[in-house]
Amino acid sequence: MKRIRAIAASILASGALILGGLVPVGTASADTYVSYDVTRLSAGNLVMSDYECKNTDVRMTHRGTNADEWSVMAEVSRNGAVTSYADFGTDGDRSKTRVQVCIYSGFGKYTIGPSRVSVNTYDFSGYKSFTDYTRGSFYVRAKARTQLGAARHGRSVRLTARAQRYNPDKFGYTAYNPTARLQVKSGRHWKNLRTVRLHGGRAAVTVKSKAKRTYRVTFGQVSWATGATSRSVRR
Repeated sequence: MKRIRAIAASILASGALILGGLVPVGTASADTYVSYDVTRLSAGNLVMSDYECKNTDVRMTHRGTNADEWSVMAEVSRNGAVTSYADFGTDGDRSKTRVQVCIYSGFGKYTIGPSRVSVNTYDFSGYKSFTDYTRGSFYVRAKARTQLGAARHGRSVRLTARAQRYNPDKFGYTAYNPTARLQVKSGRHWKNLRTVRLHGGRAAVTVKSKAKRTYRVTFGQVSWATGATSRSVRR
């Protein structure tokens, strides 16, 4: 008789465990009921040409299930130092917001994320707060500019390239030393003549040319400065 009672007690206990797993929607089984996943963070690049602050649009996409209320606070940082936050949520910007970046925070790559995420249900049974490690990035670059001078001497042309970039430490433009391409126009296209590295913001090259031709100098962007192309000159 004692053995029968023990078996019956065991069956009842097993049934209670099984029934305990069938918790109605919106109750303590929130780990499987409420979910939220940031899938993408992105922002527009910025170019600085003065001692200033500028806004950039930050966009966020996500996957979520039955979260009545949610918020996402994404860090915006450079070289590991947080400069601002991008905030999203049911009570504000849901997919696009603006953050301000000031020139004293520096040039280069900025990282968006990780994010602090909070989700909840209206009855407060599904509250969760966690860190989402999705990351995005954008770049803040100094404005660069260039010009080309040309002087003919008989059958030769002396080309002088100059470049500058905005320098917040000097509150203006200073010499810039990119690797640049001197080009000549051939038909409707530009052909590379020479690749030069500027020093002190300047480089000079002499080329042979009997007839007048059209020249320009150009260089590409890097993580912290824009590219630039000069006006063309004909000599």
